[in-house]
Amino acid sequence: MLILAIVMIPVLIIPIAMHHLSASTKNALEAADYLIWAIFFVEYLIKISLAPDRKLFVRKNIPDLIVVAVPFLRPLRLVRSVRALRVLRLTRLTAFAGEGVSGAKKSLHSKSANYVLVITGALILLTAVMVLDLDHGAVGSNIKTLPDALWWAITTVTTVGYGDKFPVTPGARAIAVVLMFAGVALYGVLTAAMAAFFVEHGRKSEASEPSKESKPQNVSLDELMERLVAIETALNALATK
Repeated sequence: MLILAIVMIPVLIIPIAMHHLSASTKNALEAADYLIWAIFFVEYLIKISLAPDRKLFVRKNIPDLIVVAVPFLRPLRLVRSVRALRVLRLTRLTAFAGEGVSGAKKSLHSKSANYVLVITGALILLTAVMVLDLDHGAVGSNIKTLPDALWWAITTVTTVGYGDKFPVTPGARAIAVVLMFAGVALYGVLTAAMAAFFVEHGRKSEASEPSKESKPQNVSLDELMERLVAIETALNALATK
């Protein structure tokens, strides 16, 4: 399921990033979309049927619910507008990204630095696609392609703020604010993980090296006899006093 969640991300991103796809490509992507969704739908039904407390299961697995529920909303009149469809599409993309990150967390539970890198990569890709979808075609927009959006996301999450690419719509700017704060937090965690790694490496290096004080000294027999004679002389001097 982790592999399917990762595969689903480009299936959702390609129609957003590439606006001039052929009909056959669109049909193939749509078929892959429905196939993967059907697998997740069956898995969700199995999980909820086996859960001891179904309400608690639903509350603790909101991304799973979004993954299986959003496609059911497409026929409704409420979501037939372009803006509503865009929100649903980005919501599904966020849910699948959450599924991928959750799977990575389980497989990288003992490697916090790798997990932070996975989250950062997912955040960069997700926000870049969202801003591209919101700003594409807007008046004054300078984020026209996916590479533009990725460049903007990377410069923003690293707190560099190059300034050549920036969002112009209110929704895209709101996403930029979230990315700024998330970038500071993620890099703080990454810095702490790197510091802990180097400290632990230094401790292991010190533990592996034998202490100079504990090293046995090779003393010859003549030196030993000289030391014994010196000790005996000192004791005799003390006794005569």
